[in-house]
Amino acid sequence: MNLKSRISASLRCGNQPWLGLLLTLMMSTVVHADWPYWRGPAFDGTGRATGLPDNWDPKGGDDSNVLWKRDDIGGPCTPIVMNGKLYTIQRAEPNTPTEGERVVCLDAATGETLWENRYNVWLSDVPAERIGWSSVVGDPETGNVYALGSCDLFQCLDGSTGKTLWSIPLHEQFGMLSTYGGRTNFPVIHEDLVIIGGIIINWGEKAKPNHRLIGMDKKTGEVRWFSGTRDLPYDTTYSAPSIVTIDGQRQLILGTGDGAIWGFQPRTGRPLWHYDLSRRGIFATPLVVGDRVFASHSEENVAPNENVMGGVVGLRVSGTGADTKVTELWKQLEVVAGYSEPVLIGERLYLVDDRCKMWIFDAESGEPIVERKAFAGSRQRGAILHADNKIYVLTENGPWAVLKPTDDGFEVINKGRIRDMEFAGSPIVSDGRLYFPGSTTLFCVSTEQGTEQSINMSQSMGEETPVGKNTKVDWVQVVPAESIVRPGDEIQVKVNVFNSLGQALPTPRTIDLTVDGPGSVNGLTFTASQDAAHTAATITATVDGKQGEARIRIVPPLPWKFTFEGATDPPLSWVGARYRSIIRNVDGSDVLTKITTIPKGARSRAWMGQSDLADYTIAADVRGARMSQQLPDIGLTNNGYVLDLMGESQQLQIRTWSSQLRMAKSVDFKWDENTWYRMKFESRLESEPPAAVAVLRGKVWPRDEPEPKEWTVTARDESPNLTASPGLYGNAKVAEIYYDNIEVMENESSP
Repeated sequence: MNLKSRISASLRCGNQPWLGLLLTLMMSTVVHADWPYWRGPAFDGTGRATGLPDNWDPKGGDDSNVLWKRDDIGGPCTPIVMNGKLYTIQRAEPNTPTEGERVVCLDAATGETLWENRYNVWLSDVPAERIGWSSVVGDPETGNVYALGSCDLFQCLDGSTGKTLWSIPLHEQFGMLSTYGGRTNFPVIHEDLVIIGGIIINWGEKAKPNHRLIGMDKKTGEVRWFSGTRDLPYDTTYSAPSIVTIDGQRQLILGTGDGAIWGFQPRTGRPLWHYDLSRRGIFATPLVVGDRVFASHSEENVAPNENVMGGVVGLRVSGTGADTKVTELWKQLEVVAGYSEPVLIGERLYLVDDRCKMWIFDAESGEPIVERKAFAGSRQRGAILHADNKIYVLTENGPWAVLKPTDDGFEVINKGRIRDMEFAGSPIVSDGRLYFPGSTTLFCVSTEQGTEQSINMSQSMGEETPVGKNTKVDWVQVVPAESIVRPGDEIQVKVNVFNSLGQALPTPRTIDLTVDGPGSVNGLTFTASQDAAHTAATITATVDGKQGEARIRIVPPLPWKFTFEGATDPPLSWVGARYRSIIRNVDGSDVLTKITTIPKGARSRAWMGQSDLADYTIAADVRGARMSQQLPDIGLTNNGYVLDLMGESQQLQIRTWSSQLRMAKSVDFKWDENTWYRMKFESRLESEPPAAVAVLRGKVWPRDEPEPKEWTVTARDESPNLTASPGLYGNAKVAEIYYDNIEVMENESSP
């Protein structure tokens, strides 16, 4: 046992109190070998460690090499370690009416819980067992950590205390999807930015689904840039970004939902290049080493090989700015590797396919060295880890293996299997300790003799061309790039300029600002018009002939009313509405129509405004058509809850989490197609946080009849959503949904 471990043990045994001070002094000066990103500080799945174990026994014991384990910490999340603390995303209060999600911080050396940050999951289809499919990212500069929750609640947390520093519900404010697959994406840090991506159904000209990226100020959450790939991607994905420097240009590289590998400039969001690899989304994270990118997938290939499943490719990226390009070095088809990420050892690429078979390729030529060699297990999800000249593999169905690279491929040093355990997360290494995240248990494995070289994450990205060699303005950025205001509000605008390599240049002296829409600018101050409502404005900045834009949604205080008469589109400021809904004349009146003639458009949500609203009521006239013997589900959303008029089950339900139904209440309610009904949904918070309780009341009645006095269904939530945007919900595979006379108002003084 090393000195630090002996001191920790002494403290746990209640020995000399002066040892606590000594440990504090030691910990304040120690330089940790952090693993602040799920693929490591160099984004490559390789740890610079020695003295790691060849074997381990999950049952524990003196010779097991298991330092500690937590049987209450499990799931698909790959943890990170920073400053001696381990961070992971977990279920909170499983299988209870107050179930939610939490970021958990443990002492990395002892496994002791240091803090938890708990939050709700609302208006998401993610099942509870898939909580934590994403991973936390740590920022070595500030010590903060960033987590994307399962419903796309994006948070910045103080890494020492767990306090929420800022949070943004990306589903409400941007239209980011969280689906049944749990495919929420991984954030990444670059300098003063935190960057997050996912499938987004936004507003205005960006209303079509697109795998987009958002670059935010890591200290405030302010949106610096908002970029994207191509409209109508096939999948949501959980491919994670890597940040590297190629030909002196910093790049962010990731796989996306449109089946391509993309490169962006991380400071600007400028798309640089893409390579079409699959007809469906890319799930595995590409490996980037030097100027080469290695990527794999398990779906149909692009033409002319669309009838062949799976493939792995080696790419070379070159050039800068508009001249950046990607070249295919090699491609091997029929390698079905859609989930696990590879590692590069020397000039050999080690890749585990979905059936847990090892492939080894020559990195430059793509020639196979080993093909489909079995070693443990039969299903693979997590990435592999290379450290101490060993390869650590955890498999989805329980087996694990420790491998050693050899001249002719690899040999199995040790392997085993844990019954009733799955490994969807990936192994990591930090401070000479291995961490293995299982479905029900987190293991810390080490010989206590392990040592590790610290890697500076920012330096691992590579050296850029000095900015002084390129001082011409090539890109203009207006900040905040996306915002929502009320009429009369002011926004202080900042204009940033960059050269062709995406490097920041000095603030320009001459900036031409113009506004398209209801508002004005005075200097660098934008003011929204006092009479603007449910619309938007665009600010354009011009510097040296280059232009950049910022978009502003303008939404007034309650009450709101929407009748759609004479409208040609849904309100401009609504998120998630314009692509999936149109205005159509029904029964002689213009109404909002949720259409079915769009791909993958069964479920939809539209968000109407700010996320700081609470204690309000939303009402609307609704009507559902029947097609192919199916009735749709029609809903209103209020404070993170939905009142759902369910067609096939003929029920009325209040819920917050679609796949978990932790606080849901349902009543039988017979309703007919092609008949107008009035829905009314009220949310109230009883008492104040942290002891607040939400009371949700809903009623439905034929529109032509008087409103009934009694509520049709009532629900209570002991773990309430405190604020959220109002909106609409619809679920219709073939049948259309119609809405009219929508109203949102503050609650009356009594229910």
